[in-house]
Amino acid sequence: MAIKIIIVLAGCWVIYVKLIKNQDITEMWNSMKLSFSSPKNVFLMVLALLLMPVNMAFEAIKWQKSVLPVEKVPFKKAFVAIFTGVTTGMLFPNRTGDFLGRIFILESGNRIKAAMLTFVGNIAQMLVTVTLGALSCFFFLKWSAYWYIMLILLIITTLGFLFYFNIHVVIYFKKLIPIKWRPRIEKYIDIFDSYTTKDLARILFLAFAKYVVYSFQFVLLIWAFDVPLGYVNTMIPIMMTYMLMTVIPFLTIMEIAVRGGVCISVFDTWLTIVGINTSFSLMVVSASTILWLYNLAIPAVIGLFYIRKLKFMRRSYEH
Repeated sequence: MAIKIIIVLAGCWVIYVKLIKNQDITEMWNSMKLSFSSPKNVFLMVLALLLMPVNMAFEAIKWQKSVLPVEKVPFKKAFVAIFTGVTTGMLFPNRTGDFLGRIFILESGNRIKAAMLTFVGNIAQMLVTVTLGALSCFFFLKWSAYWYIMLILLIITTLGFLFYFNIHVVIYFKKLIPIKWRPRIEKYIDIFDSYTTKDLARILFLAFAKYVVYSFQFVLLIWAFDVPLGYVNTMIPIMMTYMLMTVIPFLTIMEIAVRGGVCISVFDTWLTIVGINTSFSLMVVSASTILWLYNLAIPAVIGLFYIRKLKFMRRSYEH
């Protein structure tokens, strides 16, 4: 907990130093108002918002495929589960509690197994994020000077893919469980042996599709604030930002501060590399904040309405 608090405070300090202490706030505020007054920019913001349900839909399908070994979930039911998952995930570090809002839509007998299988989809998403983030390092770092960092990232991503496509090895860890508890627990662990390579590849592809959607939302919002970067030059720092946000522990309610600090640090470095004024940092933070509202705050509010209808002790979800 102390580490998380330090990270949040560090994020707030970076925002203060980069955007308040060393910048002309009046000028930046006028730039933001100008962005909202432009029809083209407002269109880009609306388009990014319209991609929110597409983002949620890919997550719903990915979750469908992840829990298929225990239950065949209709798309509508899975779509609702994603929203309730966002709501509960807001209460846990790095949104790791999203599975709690999802599993209570399933049959009660499948809930523990489904909770475990939900992490397969999460691993796939993290693998995509870290791999693309590692790729972005090639543009941030000089290979000749930082080859060892590149090598470490290559080893980590390779091991990640090996583990993911051999997820069934988890079942061998049941031998570490005390014998008296093993019969009760091993039936849940054995569920990881239900996936084929094709199943895992499909889940990984859906994770990549979801990544493409929400990263493009970020691109649209950055363009909406008139940051002068093309698609490729916008995606490179975005990939780095998402990777750092994945590996840094944070409380979701503090995410704006952490995300803001990471965005400023990453984009300041990238804007300097490509020769653009770093005064655009506030625009990037504004875009990141709106993206947070689109993909987390709004879905979390929607999820509240569905959570109210869940009966946690019943055996099935009523349509």
